[in-house]
Amino acid sequence: MQPADSPVAALFKRQNGPPNPADFATHYPPYGSPPNGTWIPQAWLDKLKSIQLPPNNPPSTLKGCCTVEYPGINQGGMSPDICSFTAGCHTPTDFFDAPNNTFVVSRLTFDDGPGDASQTLYTFLKGNNISSQATHFMIGGNIVGAPTVAQEAFNEGGHIAVHTWSHKYTTALSDEQVLGELGWTMQAIADLTGGRIPAYWRPPYGDVDNRVRTIAKGVFGLETVLWNRDTNDWRIGSDSKYTVDSVKGVLDGWLNGPRSPGILALEHEINKETVDVFMAEYPKFAASNWQVSSVPDAYGLDWYQNAINNKGDLFATLSVGGQVNTNLAVTAAHGATSTSASASESASASGGSSAGASGVASAETSSKTGNVQANKNSGASGVVAPAGALVAAAAALLAFAF
Repeated sequence: MQPADSPVAALFKRQNGPPNPADFATHYPPYGSPPNGTWIPQAWLDKLKSIQLPPNNPPSTLKGCCTVEYPGINQGGMSPDICSFTAGCHTPTDFFDAPNNTFVVSRLTFDDGPGDASQTLYTFLKGNNISSQATHFMIGGNIVGAPTVAQEAFNEGGHIAVHTWSHKYTTALSDEQVLGELGWTMQAIADLTGGRIPAYWRPPYGDVDNRVRTIAKGVFGLETVLWNRDTNDWRIGSDSKYTVDSVKGVLDGWLNGPRSPGILALEHEINKETVDVFMAEYPKFAASNWQVSSVPDAYGLDWYQNAINNKGDLFATLSVGGQVNTNLAVTAAHGATSTSASASESASASGGSSAGASGVASAETSSKTGNVQANKNSGASGVVAPAGALVAAAAALLAFAF
């Protein structure tokens, strides 16, 4: 761990103190658009410059609302240099198939929270003793808009992961915008979980290619989680072909279907309808002896880059400026430590605007997250996956913008 009086620590000394619940959201970028410009810490930009991006993978072009294209690229998104999941390509490093006999609704994962129906979902998970078997891919803007709800998922034992800041098609964003979408969501999660650094992310709409994978992994140490089945629950209310009953029918069809590979499904906590579908269908899968697991537990991996799960000590901590006290502290019931900062200190960006910079973390860690490929295949084209210092680097890159 860096000494408190190191040049790095001095550079990132907090200017205006920690946030508090009354003005929590004011310490983060505005919701609804990708953070960029002075919201991007120089440390993130410097880290981006230090990694090698795929040479033949430009940003995609978003046609209309929902079509991603790569003009002038032979094979488009299916090019091995690009491997766009929206085009149907996934890499060996992506989490795609669940282990055999495993159906955990995306290994019991829920996208797009926290939302209006999230607390209903959390109550159901708790009542069925499966809170700690759920992964919640949360939107950063939603987290800072409802921090107590987001923290409730954590306090109940849920695994918290990244679903970007503003839910945009990430392949159509600039490199800098991808940094903002991922980094600020990681920051919000770290701030509400006692400093835990997320290890997993799921791209909105499944929109990821090798350029975005490389930024996620090479800058922030994030593993990409996709899905091999789509419930289409997200279409309820926007497409008349999809209703609560039709989505239940999809799940019923999976119930007695093949169990190899396991089902890594896409499901959401967007609204009452999506949550109602899960609450109606989960007991059937439990009764049929489908295994229930969070994403990392399904593969025998740690939940965070610097912590085994929601309990106990962190094994890589930020070392500058002390504890970030949001007064939304993790509950003692989960044994979270209060001895390490959950975010770094801030520094001014060019032009005098306030922007986050990095903290520092210990370079040594026993995290299994850096060795994900021990439990998965390896070798995705263009994907930078250094195992050695990912935890330290990710911790060093987390930042507040005060």
